[in-house]
Amino acid sequence: MTSRRFVGFLLRHARAVLLCAAVFAMFASVRAVLTYANLRSDLEELLPANAPSVRALKEARRRLPGLRHLGVVVDTGGRENAAAALRFLSDLEARVGAYPKDLVANVRTGVGAERRFVETRALALMEPADVAKLRAAVEARHRWEVAHRTGLSLLDEKEDPAPELPLAELTAKYAARHGKLPKFPQDRFLSDDGLSAVLVIQAASHTTALTGDEELLSRVERDVKALGFPERYAPNMRLGFAGDIATRVEEARGIVVDLGVSGAVVATLVLCAIAWFFRSVRAVPILVGPVVFGALYSFGLVALPPLSIRHLNSNTAFLSSIIVGNGLNGGIILLARYREQRLAGDGLENALVTAVGETYRATFGASAAAAAAYATLLITDFRGFNQFGWIGAIGMLVCWTSTYALVPVLVHSFGQRLFLPRDVAAGAPALAAEAGMSHGLAHFVVSQARLVLGVVLALFVLATLGIVSRRGTWLETDFSRLRRADSFEHGERYWGPRMDATLHTYLTPAVILTDSPEAARRAAAAVRELAHQGRAGGLIASVRTSEDVLPAYRAESLAEAKKLAAAVTPAMLAALSPSDRARVERLLSPAALAPLEASEIPATLVAGLRDTTGAVDRNVLVFPKVGSGTWNAGRMAAFTHDLRQAAAEAGPRAVAVGGLLLSSDIIAAMRRDGPLSTVAAMIAVLGVALLAFRSVGLSLAAIGSLVVGITLMLGFAAWSGQRLNFSNLIALPITFGVAADYSINVLKRYQAHGELARAIGKTGGAVALCSATTVIGFASLIIAQNRALRSFGELAITGEFACLATAVLALPAYLAWRTSGHGTFAKPTTREQQESGA
Repeated sequence: MTSRRFVGFLLRHARAVLLCAAVFAMFASVRAVLTYANLRSDLEELLPANAPSVRALKEARRRLPGLRHLGVVVDTGGRENAAAALRFLSDLEARVGAYPKDLVANVRTGVGAERRFVETRALALMEPADVAKLRAAVEARHRWEVAHRTGLSLLDEKEDPAPELPLAELTAKYAARHGKLPKFPQDRFLSDDGLSAVLVIQAASHTTALTGDEELLSRVERDVKALGFPERYAPNMRLGFAGDIATRVEEARGIVVDLGVSGAVVATLVLCAIAWFFRSVRAVPILVGPVVFGALYSFGLVALPPLSIRHLNSNTAFLSSIIVGNGLNGGIILLARYREQRLAGDGLENALVTAVGETYRATFGASAAAAAAYATLLITDFRGFNQFGWIGAIGMLVCWTSTYALVPVLVHSFGQRLFLPRDVAAGAPALAAEAGMSHGLAHFVVSQARLVLGVVLALFVLATLGIVSRRGTWLETDFSRLRRADSFEHGERYWGPRMDATLHTYLTPAVILTDSPEAARRAAAAVRELAHQGRAGGLIASVRTSEDVLPAYRAESLAEAKKLAAAVTPAMLAALSPSDRARVERLLSPAALAPLEASEIPATLVAGLRDTTGAVDRNVLVFPKVGSGTWNAGRMAAFTHDLRQAAAEAGPRAVAVGGLLLSSDIIAAMRRDGPLSTVAAMIAVLGVALLAFRSVGLSLAAIGSLVVGITLMLGFAAWSGQRLNFSNLIALPITFGVAADYSINVLKRYQAHGELARAIGKTGGAVALCSATTVIGFASLIIAQNRALRSFGELAITGEFACLATAVLALPAYLAWRTSGHGTFAKPTTREQQESGA
């Protein structure tokens, strides 16, 4: 079908085309809204479903009740307000304790229950041999006292000192095994300096849905307000939230806010740029409408089987802005060419025929190159890349199709008076200035080709030096640098460390899930050996199993404890201080010597151990050290490898699960899939560039422009110290597509007319506007608080400017130099011109 027949068909059926487009957009918009409503910010959404950590998380959710926490952290404002802070947290604890049991499993403001249990049941928790050793020491002490009291001893107390009780030895032994129990003022979660007080809420659910976490945090926020905090307690106090629930809700809320802000910024700046370039507000709906429809169609299509992409993750959340920014490129080139013909005196239909006929191959080639770059992400298993690839690739092709189907119709229906010849007179100063800038740039590039090439060559060499001299890894291995920037000021990354420092531990451990008590014992022994050897990245602080709170030998220990109770005399008790006497009496009380049952153990001590069947002897909890480098990729990888090895040694069905393992898997996926997708994108875009022209020379020129642009981008990243992460790695294949897009459009115009200065003058402005709309789309990410997305925007904008400069400066300068007698590169032939036309 020729361009005249195609345009004629569209104009004859303009109403039907618009009606069909609107109906499809209406249905697609419903699907797009539902997709954006199902926004998932969890890191696991970036990994494939078959990743070890994701499979383990699914198993944990099936077998474990909630093991996630929300911390309420109060900044007291001074030690004098500590009592007021604790009073407020007690009031809040009472309210949270009344929440539904399917929302909250436990709430506490201190360790009173746990300390009372340990101090009462210490003998039942000790090994029988250690209780017997303590009993023997007490009996020896009793004999010594009787001998010295009755005068049976022939030695005085200096020559025959009292036998020592092995209390310090036994205390050190169990502290090394289980970790030293932190001391809190009045057993309340209050920091040593009195500046932080904490309330810990354990969620009842372990589901992936955000709604439960959002509901819990929202209810707590409402109760905080209802209690009149801080005015009713101490006016200069403040609070924040910490823990994995706070992190999850904070990231999800933040993405929604960032989306709203970025969407408003993109819409405003893109509309203004289009209206300014075309000197007409009417150009805005003509260009933007088809691309918005195309974006809606894209989200509707990917939601259909077999793709079924009906939710977004932190990587794909901003794709709508990127698709609109990139998708506008074809329409800008088309409408700019239409304006050129219209102002030259052509009628509306003839101008459309010429514009469509002379641009569709170039713009389709450019869109295909961008789609090919996105599509290379499909070869990866990393969902953060894979879903981005599907939506981006389909979006580029659908937006191009929507543009060429709807722009002619919209021009015919609503743009009859757009770009009339008399508009030249009305807008003469602005148009003359624009033409002057374009032709001035063309004249400079052609006349100063050597200078331009010299500057580009120097920058290319400098960039290459930066790349080859870059030391260390290109990958970001400290995930704390990718969290929201405002989180470090007043969010979880500010309050979380304060909570950890107050509690002296992390709340959420890694868990080894096994299928039997024997396997759990093997896993615990292996992990304790890792800790003893300093392996697992040196991150293991303590290990907890059911044996720590419900040991199998407890009956034997209690039998020895009863003998110990009989050996302790009133005189021994009288010799103790009142506090020590009370402690010993509690240790030897009837309640302490009664059989120890699982129901007696405080819920916090079996959190993570008790599964949905009620069993507590099949899991192993591994607590990482506070502030010991849990954001360091190398240590996380060692921790992950060694913990999984310990699980494998415990049994074939044992799995290790935890946040550190998930983060480690993400880094491993980036190392594996990042280079793969980058190389594939380069090959795909080079293939498109080769096929875009019927000239080997022009194809090689496009490829050269691509290589130079990408090198400049990576060189800037190398010199500025930018690192690649699970978000901005996607900027590389996108930039490859962008580089091909701009160079193909410039070269196609040159191929069609054979005049280099005209090709630059006529397409330079349009290509610059294409770049501007794309930069605006990426710039919206820079204002995001999410620093992973911000790094994406920074790297992508660097690539945009590099590729634009090579397309409108370096590439034309090279062509001018080659065609000025310094090389054998030939101008396009008449046949080539005819083939590239309508």
